[in-house]
Amino acid sequence: MFALENAERNLLIMKLKHSSLLTPNPSRIITGIIAEFNPLHKGHELLIKSQKTHGAVVALISSNFTQRGEASFIDKFSRAETAIKAGVDLVLELPFIFACSAAQDFSRGAIDIIARTNFINQIAFSMEDPKFNFEKLINIEGNENYKNFLHEELSRGASFSKAHATAAEKILPGSFEFLSKPNNLLGLSYIREIRKNNFNLGINFIKREESFKSKLIRENFKENSFMLPDYSREILLKAQQAGKISDQEKFWPLLKNIFIRTSPEELKKIHGIDEGIENLFLKHWRSSKNLEDFIGRCVCARYTRAHIRRRLIYILLNLNRYEALGALHGAPYVRILAFNETGREILRNYSKFSNIKFISRFKNARTKREKFFAQLELKASQLYELGMRNEELRRI
Repeated sequence: MFALENAERNLLIMKLKHSSLLTPNPSRIITGIIAEFNPLHKGHELLIKSQKTHGAVVALISSNFTQRGEASFIDKFSRAETAIKAGVDLVLELPFIFACSAAQDFSRGAIDIIARTNFINQIAFSMEDPKFNFEKLINIEGNENYKNFLHEELSRGASFSKAHATAAEKILPGSFEFLSKPNNLLGLSYIREIRKNNFNLGINFIKREESFKSKLIRENFKENSFMLPDYSREILLKAQQAGKISDQEKFWPLLKNIFIRTSPEELKKIHGIDEGIENLFLKHWRSSKNLEDFIGRCVCARYTRAHIRRRLIYILLNLNRYEALGALHGAPYVRILAFNETGREILRNYSKFSNIKFISRFKNARTKREKFFAQLELKASQLYELGMRNEELRRI
């Protein structure tokens, strides 16, 4: 379950200004929620309802691939539909390049989009430990002792996330456990981005309980469907009956074909393929029984499962490292996935004040940068379709 930290909503309003934005000053509170809804469960529903008491809710949801490098359980349009049924007023799409990235890039892209709408005036998110001294934890990152500890851990072969947590623990006890929990890590990343960019966004901290977990639903839908609201369960059942549940093992033949014909030098041109991970992939693919077996063989102190998964998706999309790094500077547009009447009103009244373009179709992408984002999203959606248990194409 999600619960408000206290009766006062534990709302921290950061009175900061971002000079490049116009000021529409919407009379209502409009809350932004960054989510995957993979799938949307009762905990998500409680979070949405808690924010609806304050005003309108806008959700920025991941496209068809998630932050952990997995194909979403059901497609983004189905997840947008469940969000609207849960009470969200407007659903926007977090582009693939950010949605399928580590916490830092995921958060940077999401917070940038939310701030540039210039009508979302606060964000709400859950953390496992919202009472932890995250302000001190953020400030640690500029500490010279922290930097030295971080360098020591990285030189020992630790992944960046583990090295960061270990170094922080030496200065602020409890940091390692705090940073080992995914929602804490993402929440901290959101706060860091808001502070760094002086965005005029309030922050609503929500305590996350462990009663509902999307992972358990994905692993065993039959036994854990009680975690879902009725409308979410119905949408999932329809997808399941139509063979529209993702199956990442379908990517394995595609990957093997790429590994057969691609040299280490060619792999190194792909975004995120560095530090010798290309050799690790080429070493293990022949002896692996399937995709999960392959990923398990590649996991090590330096590379987490999510790190590996994301890079395999980049390989499948042939995502050039330099084009990707350029794209990570910020989205040129945000795509509208769904809205109700309130969402329509928000777009009509406030989008003209926004510092980001709104589109509903890829054909609305005009500039070279917009077209790159649209073409990458199209490729990612087509790849996602290949991972369906039923290969009939859906909307992209």
